[in-house]
Amino acid sequence: MTQGGEGPPNRLAIIGAGSSGLAALKVAVEELDGWEIVCFERSEAAVGAWGYPYKGFVSTSTKYATQFAGHRCFDAWAAPAGVEDGREFFKDDEYGRYLAGMVDEHGLRRYVEEHAFVSRMTRVSDGWALSIRGNNARVEVFDRVLICSGLAERPRTLDASVPVLDRIDEQAPVRDRTIVVIGGGESAVDIADRLAHPDLNNRVYLSLKGGIRVSPRYHPIRGVPSDFLRNRLMLSVHEDLRNAIGQKFVEARIRYQEWFERLSRSGRAPETTPRTARDRKKHWALKLTERARDDLFNVFHNKSDGFLDAVAEERIQIIGPPVGGGYRLFTDFEGDQEVALEPDHVVPMIGYASALEEVTDGAVRVSDFFLGCLHVEHEDLFLIGFARPIIGSIPPISEVQARYVIGMIAGSYERPRDIADAHAQERRRLTATYPAIDTEVVYPVEMIPYCDGLARRMGTYPSLRRLRSVRTWMRVMLTPASTLHYDDRDFDPEFIRRQPVHAPPLIIALLLLVKAFDVLFRAGLRIGRRRS
Repeated sequence: MTQGGEGPPNRLAIIGAGSSGLAALKVAVEELDGWEIVCFERSEAAVGAWGYPYKGFVSTSTKYATQFAGHRCFDAWAAPAGVEDGREFFKDDEYGRYLAGMVDEHGLRRYVEEHAFVSRMTRVSDGWALSIRGNNARVEVFDRVLICSGLAERPRTLDASVPVLDRIDEQAPVRDRTIVVIGGGESAVDIADRLAHPDLNNRVYLSLKGGIRVSPRYHPIRGVPSDFLRNRLMLSVHEDLRNAIGQKFVEARIRYQEWFERLSRSGRAPETTPRTARDRKKHWALKLTERARDDLFNVFHNKSDGFLDAVAEERIQIIGPPVGGGYRLFTDFEGDQEVALEPDHVVPMIGYASALEEVTDGAVRVSDFFLGCLHVEHEDLFLIGFARPIIGSIPPISEVQARYVIGMIAGSYERPRDIADAHAQERRRLTATYPAIDTEVVYPVEMIPYCDGLARRMGTYPSLRRLRSVRTWMRVMLTPASTLHYDDRDFDPEFIRRQPVHAPPLIIALLLLVKAFDVLFRAGLRIGRRRS
């Protein structure tokens, strides 16, 4: 780093001013004194993809779990018992306004160059040369580059005689049509639900190869958002043990939801839908979950549970995969019979793609980054916001990545010396753990365990020894899990102590028993590894 005013300042480029880019920009401005920092944004506003969502958008994660520790605006208190009005979630353009508020409050706007598209990135002797298109086209060289442009949803190419519907036009919605939506991810389920709105009078089919783990937005235990019941005590259990128990618990929750509600005194409003529709909703929720066993259960975690209402009302019908390539013949969900359709449109499966390979002529890929953020060869190139949580939210993950990456640039943290070997080992683990995901493009993580790993590398993990307060540590363990817990410059112990514990005492007691077994489980795994 240039010091004492000698020579030009070091230069940092941040590509993308969405949530990940803004999180990185804020940390960079705070930590990199004397650096010249430029954040390039191809659009006209620094709010990212969530800034202008479709009408009626509701986030799947709560405001509390999605916010940045460095721009804390929300607590974990839920609406009154029996009220499920969505106030705990971002609606419509609320998240865009949240980001805009962060930009203004922390004076970030002067670092953002809008209408600036980085079309090419080339390795040069003293850094990276960025070709910038837009109002001021040019080529500039930077000492460090943070790529925060994120993964874009990209419909898969279909060779079908049926017309492909690859986007929904809010101004000219599709009406009175038969539509088949392929896939069970949140994007596909959301599209199916929107197309199945009663006002559109469409006949919508959702084509699935397997099951889906569908989590309720509001949990029958206590009637609060599911995010609020997920605490660090639960997430400290080994993932194999947690998933095995979780599968059984989810099935029990679906089968005995009314019993759970009475036991926990959730205060949920009584169901007003007809009994037949409620039975149909439970039937499909259980069937989808049972078919999502093993790897599928651990990978596909869908929080867009509203689509089950459309299934219960038969506005969406669930079928199996297509037979052949014509998208007119499918199996039923059980795979026992064939279903012949004459769809007007087919919606392809939604995949993810990055512009990395295109911008770098194939020289840089998502899979080249250790921990999803450090390039294994280039010490001056970083990735932020490309991790995709199996459970969790992307923005706070990006903020923790930014803390680690920019701390490394500032010299606060040392680059891993064994990064090549560690990266190779990580690639093998990802491939084995997530066989259904293309890990060349997507870096899958569980939000809290992944962020905890980065926090341990930074020395900010909220252990009892570090927090030096049993009271604060207990609140960290039992209040809703979030990235607000890390003992860094943004940590506020008084704020954490004011947050509620939503898990009932019985659930906490059960978790403590599981945790005791977890100790033996981990010891057995260690012995098994030593013997092998």
